[in-house]
Amino acid sequence: MKILAIDYGDRKIGLAISDIDQKLASRFLTLENKSIISSAEKIKEIISENNVTEIVIGIPIGSKTKSEQEQKTNIFIDTLSQDLDISITTMNEVYTSKMAEENLLNAGVKREDFREVIDQEAARIILQDYLDNAKN
Repeated sequence: MKILAIDYGDRKIGLAISDIDQKLASRFLTLENKSIISSAEKIKEIISENNVTEIVIGIPIGSKTKSEQEQKTNIFIDTLSQDLDISITTMNEVYTSKMAEENLLNAGVKREDFREVIDQEAARIILQDYLDNAKN
């Protein structure tokens, strides 16, 4: 069974997926976020097609008051969870974009190519952190 991670953004949604042993996270896909409803429906299709049994979604938690992006992500989670019978876990993703950028630079990805994979890499970081912590 696989776990899907989501890095939710206003314009793009990065996805990462685990291996069936739930030990390794891999970059998977970047979706254009045209609307919360259409994005949630597309992710439900991906869940069905890839035998996903759990979802991990990054939420930017950084202050005592909910940020605008945190509120948008929570609305997305509420929309996605409708008619979906699998566990959704949230994780703080406040530094994942910076970490994703550093990882891509270290891997030799050119800055002009970041747009293609940075959201996927942020989701991969969220998922790998989740997988690593689930072992402990």
